[in-house]
Amino acid sequence: MFLRVLGDALARQKRRKGIVLVAVVLGTAAASAPADIALDVGDRMSRELKSFGANLVVVPRGGSAPVHVGGADFSSLHVPAYLDASEVLRVKDNFWKNNILAFAPLLDVPAEVSVRAASRSVVLRGAWFDRPFSLDGAQEAARTGLAPLNPYWGVEGAWPAEPAPGEAAPPQALVGRRLATSLGVHPGDVLDIRTPVHEGRFLVSGLLTAGGEEDEMVLAPLEAVQQAAALDGRLSRVLVSALTTPESAVYERQGLDPRSLSPKEFESWSCTPFVSSIAYEIEHAWPGAEARVVRRVADAEGAVLGRASGLMILVAIMGVFGAALTVASALTAGILERRVEIGLLKSLGARDSTVIGLFLAEAAILALAGGLAGSAAGAWLARLLSTSVFGSPVAIRPVSIPLAVGCALGITLLGSILPVRRIAGFRPAEVLRGA
Repeated sequence: MFLRVLGDALARQKRRKGIVLVAVVLGTAAASAPADIALDVGDRMSRELKSFGANLVVVPRGGSAPVHVGGADFSSLHVPAYLDASEVLRVKDNFWKNNILAFAPLLDVPAEVSVRAASRSVVLRGAWFDRPFSLDGAQEAARTGLAPLNPYWGVEGAWPAEPAPGEAAPPQALVGRRLATSLGVHPGDVLDIRTPVHEGRFLVSGLLTAGGEEDEMVLAPLEAVQQAAALDGRLSRVLVSALTTPESAVYERQGLDPRSLSPKEFESWSCTPFVSSIAYEIEHAWPGAEARVVRRVADAEGAVLGRASGLMILVAIMGVFGAALTVASALTAGILERRVEIGLLKSLGARDSTVIGLFLAEAAILALAGGLAGSAAGAWLARLLSTSVFGSPVAIRPVSIPLAVGCALGITLLGSILPVRRIAGFRPAEVLRGA
């Protein structure tokens, strides 16, 4: 009998039910589209942010970072410490190797550069620019260096070619834009560079515009600088760009000292790609190294991702409440039109719970249909927005379908609160007398 009455109720008031169905579809689409984007684009946004530089720097344990003022290196005021260049792949070969997007080993040495009649004290930086590497068991080599680490750096000319074994030609170098302007250097010029232990010549392959301290430096292949400074196999530090998750307030406060965490907190922290947990794994994989977080970069990434997530959540909440208000309005109007039917059911002995159950079952069927249609509309909207903003569509995950249906049920139940109270307040005698 219940199913028969339910079927008859669904067949009537088609206009009202159409309004409810459209409201549920729109509300579900408005909520599921930001969810689909958040599930897929969070990593994509983080990868885009990583294009602006490293968020970790690996230095010798107990050593201090280089001090550069006006292009001059004052690091010699303290006893230098170095990393072993043969161990550099340890920054990638650890628990978080899939989150390490790029890295670049560096060696900074003081030098005197001369070209034509001009000369100046500078920092000579040795680095990987775009070099292949492979970990044990890898089928093919990946590439890393300053070029993948900083794709938005501008180079007039070409990046220095990585040295070939036994090559006799002068090594190539990049000259920072400000330094090149002060010395009158152009691509194709030859620089005479003198370090405390060596003199050599470098061919200028290009001029670098980085917007930082690099604009006052000369950058050359790592092995050439190691040879010029008599520091074969040594590194000053390694820049690392890692794909991370913004740290919560607790872990941001305590994560710098894992010993302050309880065993349960430590397990959760170590299995989440926080920038501090990735730094901890690098230190664990490379004894004698210290991984420091570049807080300016990490905090900026967390702020941008947090605001983007907050915006998507706000859009979803507004869509849900807007749809719930429309559903509540349509259902309430439908209840008022059916008050005689409800009064008759109650006068024949139907309890309030039975009448409310009938009404909620009808609303649940509409929610199920609206949720399925809304999930499809939300997926289409998410792909459209992602393509227009990020240049490629999001990957829709199967989990988004039950989430969309659950959202539709939530919208409908939220919109049913007022109509249910109306049903409970109907008195059969008063309703039938008015009929």
